[in-house]
Amino acid sequence: MRTSVATATLLVTLGTALSADIRHGQTIYQVNCSGCHGPAAQGNIGPKLAGESANWSFAIFSRAMLKDVDDKGERFKTPMPYWGKTGFKGDQGRAPTPTEIKDLQTFLKAQKK
Repeated sequence: MRTSVATATLLVTLGTALSADIRHGQTIYQVNCSGCHGPAAQGNIGPKLAGESANWSFAIFSRAMLKDVDDKGERFKTPMPYWGKTGFKGDQGRAPTPTEIKDLQTFLKAQKK
């Protein structure tokens, strides 16, 4: 019986942490990305992110965010703001942290394709 309680507690803890990551990623997305990529990451001025670049490896997703280089190693035709120079809104010009980028990617992965 202790194993069941421990397992249930672990699952609730993991679920809560994942929810926090998605919520944080959603906030980052809404404030910084939705104007170009659409409210549900389905594309607008910028390309669709849901189900596409969201599924890149973290290293490639980070490179795209910070250096405007896609999964094929090519520069974006239309560059995004350089987060490494300007930071997310509210970050006072600091580059996004790996946690912020991971949370954003977690949110995008949860969006409908």
